[in-house]
Amino acid sequence: MGVAERRNREKMLRRRHAIKAAMEIYSEEGYHAITMEKIAERSEISRAALYLYFKNKDEICISAIVDHVEYFVHLLQGIYDHREVLKDRLLEKLWECFQKFYERDPVAFNASLYFIQNEMIRNFAEDLREKLAQAGSKATRLQHKIVQYGVNEGLFVRCNPKTLSEVIWTSFLGIIGLEQSKQVMRRKSHWDVTRDLALKVLSRGTLQAKPDDIQHVLKDTR
Repeated sequence: MGVAERRNREKMLRRRHAIKAAMEIYSEEGYHAITMEKIAERSEISRAALYLYFKNKDEICISAIVDHVEYFVHLLQGIYDHREVLKDRLLEKLWECFQKFYERDPVAFNASLYFIQNEMIRNFAEDLREKLAQAGSKATRLQHKIVQYGVNEGLFVRCNPKTLSEVIWTSFLGIIGLEQSKQVMRRKSHWDVTRDLALKVLSRGTLQAKPDDIQHVLKDTR
């Protein structure tokens, strides 16, 4: 390994340590408690070195979120690329993609929602706002394209694909919010059960019913 390659690897490793430290502080104390001093101390990187990699704490937080959203985009792209093979399992695979996005890093997942939905993002530098917006737009466009394909192929009910995509996504977010509130209140979480039941309910309302399915639904409602 050459000197330049080794230095680049060390730089990437230190960046990851700083991002991990920032997200740990965010999880424990909230965004406003994050400081470059705390990040440097927890990541065991000197403040001087930390400023070589990041301008401020906002850049570190946005980097963490964008990295996580890009993982989500990768998952969605995989579904879209294999949409013709998946077909009847399209909704199931999309829901599974949401689960992986959340379960891979719940802290980064929550942070992404916090920064995107909170008006404080207006106070960020323009380049950071643009970076976050681009990552979020990629994910949203892919979700819409997947659902659009499902509607066009008669797999999903006939409706506005963008609206249906938003209904599916916000249904997932609602379950996450409910289960997390249970954890805060120290009540027992039923994440697996609630998640799986939600998919079944969504399937009834989202998937285009076939004749056999209609008879099955009628039988269940008697």
